[in-house]
Amino acid sequence: MISAPFDIASDDDANPLDLVEDFVESKSWTITRSEDDIMIFTAPGAKVKYEICMEWQEEFSALLFACSMPISITAEHHDAAARATEQINQNLWLGHFDLSNKNTHPTFRHTLLFRMIPSGLAVDIVQDVIEIAIAECERFLATFQLVQAGDNELQSNLRAAVFETVGEA
Repeated sequence: MISAPFDIASDDDANPLDLVEDFVESKSWTITRSEDDIMIFTAPGAKVKYEICMEWQEEFSALLFACSMPISITAEHHDAAARATEQINQNLWLGHFDLSNKNTHPTFRHTLLFRMIPSGLAVDIVQDVIEIAIAECERFLATFQLVQAGDNELQSNLRAAVFETVGEA
């Protein structure tokens, strides 16, 4: 049974996206919000911009989070993308990648549960997930670019991409 909806404060019934919107605007990122429960914005990475979509589902006190890469995978490379996605997901500790938008765009996804979470903490958590999502997308951008290009050496390149290093050289 689902109990109380999102309580950002006992006397505050604000949508959590209102608070996230303030953060996004403070970064001067491009934002679109045509509905109260959905927000889409563009966040910069090192080489590309990522489209981030957040959807608030009050019934579950859940914030659905998706960060899409600006890469389009063709049907002929879909199997390789699915294999790469599966191998990448085995090494993630938070969230997962899938192929969204008609199986063409690699997307990092995560769902945040906010039942009884104070507003300040909720915004901090969302900021952390935004940073993690962009970092994971940056980490695997080259892998998905190789898939997009039809790289014949994908398996060995993928092993190198998911290899975790310790320390600095």
